[in-house]
Amino acid sequence: MGVRLFQRDRRTVTLTSAGRYFAEEARAILQRAGEAAVQARLSAEGGHGTLTIGFTQSASYELLPQLIGLHHARFPGVNYVFKELLIDEQLRLLEAGSLDVGMVRPPLDHERLDSLMIQRDWFAIALPAGDPLAGLEEVPIRALHQRNYIAWSPLAKYFFLILDRLFQDAGVRPRTVVSMAQPLGILAMVRAGVGLAVVPAAMGSLGFRGIVLRPLVAPGLDPAALKLQQLLAWRRENREPAVLRLIETAAELTVKN
Repeated sequence: MGVRLFQRDRRTVTLTSAGRYFAEEARAILQRAGEAAVQARLSAEGGHGTLTIGFTQSASYELLPQLIGLHHARFPGVNYVFKELLIDEQLRLLEAGSLDVGMVRPPLDHERLDSLMIQRDWFAIALPAGDPLAGLEEVPIRALHQRNYIAWSPLAKYFFLILDRLFQDAGVRPRTVVSMAQPLGILAMVRAGVGLAVVPAAMGSLGFRGIVLRPLVAPGLDPAALKLQQLLAWRRENREPAVLRLIETAAELTVKN
């Protein structure tokens, strides 16, 4: 090494200042090497790394916290990057490889994406607390005919298309006052008395004051038309261990939902 590490005499051997520095550094290097081996094993097992997750605002109320809470308890070494995005943008970024997983609604391109159904939900009517319909246990879709209505914007394509078809099949024409893409904005409009809205029943967990949610029913129509699905989607070729472990956790969450 070109430096003296030891000071010797007939009775003792001691480290020089250079020797003490070298010994400390060597111990630190050995410790870091051991830690690196542990982290490498964790990474290979999916217990280490960073997951980039896309989600919609409606998934952030219950579903996303449930999934991440359960997964973090099992794999505390995993970090997360969250991106709130509309579904079309999530699908584009998934296919481009910029997202690891996304919380989306059907339909999907099953040639490129795999998915897991992680939550079932249904449509509900959001009403101001003082509305006469709030006294019903469930609200028939006909009750929306010619009522002031807060519609989903075409940007929220999943809800927009389903409800447009549902209203056509039921022969119902609500009187659209305004259209919005964000669920919280829709509920705020309902609370302000601007109109009624059709939203996922899971939004009832928000406890939005001044609003009542009642199940929506459509007599004579297929009940499946009122049911909703939330999917966890990922690129079919993505075999990263951290992604696979998250999918396994999501599969257990599906059982609870």
